[in-house]
Formats: sequence, structure tokens, C-alpha cells
Amino acid sequence: MRAAPLFGAVAAAGFAYYHGQMPTSQLYGATIARHPEAVGRIALTYDDGPNPKHTPQLMELFERHNAHATFFQIGKWVEREPALAKEVQAAGHAIGNHTFTHPTLALCTGARVKEELQRCHDASAQAGIHYAEVDGASLMRCPWGRRRPGTLRAIREAGYVAVQWSITGWDWQDRQTAESIARHGLKARDGDVILLHDGIHTEPQGDRSRSVAATKEILERLSAQGYQFVSIPELVAAGAKK
Repeated sequence: MRAAPLFGAVAAAGFAYYHGQMPTSQLYGATIARHPEAVGRIALTYDDGPNPKHTPQLMELFERHNAHATFFQIGKWVEREPALAKEVQAAGHAIGNHTFTHPTLALCTGARVKEELQRCHDASAQAGIHYAEVDGASLMRCPWGRRRPGTLRAIREAGYVAVQWSITGWDWQDRQTAESIARHGLKARDGDVILLHDGIHTEPQGDRSRSVAATKEILERLSAQGYQFVSIPELVAAGAKK
């Protein structure tokens, strides 16, 4: 007799976890994850920087390919590297808020979510950075993409819109090679948002050389197919014109 309630509880927990973790799910609230109407355009996004070892290497690649990307920067690393953080924006890339300490926001109170966003904002403002916007809301990304209804409500109240992704590079996994990371990214098509990393939230100069090498492959091969690499605001704007 107890099997049915237990099964229901497990199913409910699985349902909640899926929609709090699945990057493209919109059940808990609207996020930016993919714009298939943006024909011929792909958005590369990078989390956990700025990283003095690898962020400049990425910017060189983007300049070579006349490409723009979106960087979700961690506030504590912006404080360490304010000039580099500002340089990313000066190069024409979009900047978004990735919290100050990189906590799991789904486990935080609404007040803590807003505090993390505000501290990151303050660090960025001190560096002379303004966050990119879509429809008047500043861009942010939840660490690990994890959220719940209360998380997204606090994000909206703070004046942000959450940006998720539709293609995962899996570049944080040690078993991934530059080739396998690139292989994931090369699945991208019209309006996809690719998740990669230029930093590591626990190490200010963490090794992201595989992500840089994968980015080079993605840019070369998809550009040859006619795709243009744009920032998140540019992707949304292109999709809105269709």
C-alpha cells in the first residue's frame, strides 16, 4: 500500500530535478536558451572567467573570425582582473553576471540570490563594465544552470534575465578532450547557444586550454558552413526579426 505514495514522491522529485537542471526547460520560468528563428547565427557563451591565461587567447580567436561571444563573469575574479574583464567588453563581447562566489542558486534564499547578483554587479561596475541587456533586463547565468521557481523570481526582481543554453560542451569534465568538446559544439545549428568555459570557479587561472582549442575548431568549421557567431543580445534581436 505504501509503494504508490513512495513512487509518487520519487517521481515528483525527479520531475523537479529535471526541470531545475535541464537547461532548455521553461517550466519554472522563461529563460533564454535557444532562438531557432535566428537563422545562420550561433551564440558562443563562456562561464567562470575572466581568466588571465585563457580569456585573452579566446579574444584573439574571436577577432580573427570577426566573431562576438557572451562572457558570464564571476565577481570575485572580476575583482582580481578588472582590466581584463573590461577588455572583454571593449573588444565588443557581451558581459553577463555569473554571481560573486558561484553558489548553487537553487539552494539559496531569494535574498541570497539578490546579494550574489548585487556583489557581482558592484565588482563589474567598479571595473567600468555594464552588463548586456535583452528587453531592458541584464543578462545573468545561474551557476551550473540550476534554478527553481523562487530562483528565477528573485532574478527577475533584481532586473535580470537568466540565460541558459541548448548545446553543452562538457568542457568541465576531465575525461573530455579538445576534440570531444569541439564535437559537442559542432552539433550547433540555427539559433543554438553553446556552453563553454574560459575559467574555473575554484581557480583564478584554471586550465581551459582544451576549451580554447575546441573553440578554434568550432569557429573554423562552422564559419566555413556559413554560420555567424554573435552575442546573446544579437541572437535574440536576429530571431525577433524573423
